[in-house]
Amino acid sequence: MNRLATFSMIASLSALSFAGIVHGQGAEMNWPKEIEQTVRSHSGDKINVVDVSTLSEQDQTRMWVDNATPEQRAALLEAVEANKPLAEKLKAQNVEMNNIGGAEQAADGGLTIYVR
Repeated sequence: MNRLATFSMIASLSALSFAGIVHGQGAEMNWPKEIEQTVRSHSGDKINVVDVSTLSEQDQTRMWVDNATPEQRAALLEAVEANKPLAEKLKAQNVEMNNIGGAEQAADGGLTIYVR
């Protein structure tokens, strides 16, 4: 019985590890839905700028930023530039627009901008 339990545990852990790898490969699919519209319409003062390199390599956010398509990045940059007050706030924080790699709306309504 002990061998069966050990084998079951090993099989379960292997399956979880494989699922993590497959999940990571599909990270670009986790680009926040409608983030471009959120960025265009953002009018709050809560803006957090995060350097992607400060996130762990296994961090889900880092994966979707690193794996974003050129089209996704271009649409996000266009949305930032269309929101003049947001673009001005980011420039005031010395954010180079071409380094913006992602964005995410926080639960408190703030906006997190990820830079590369």
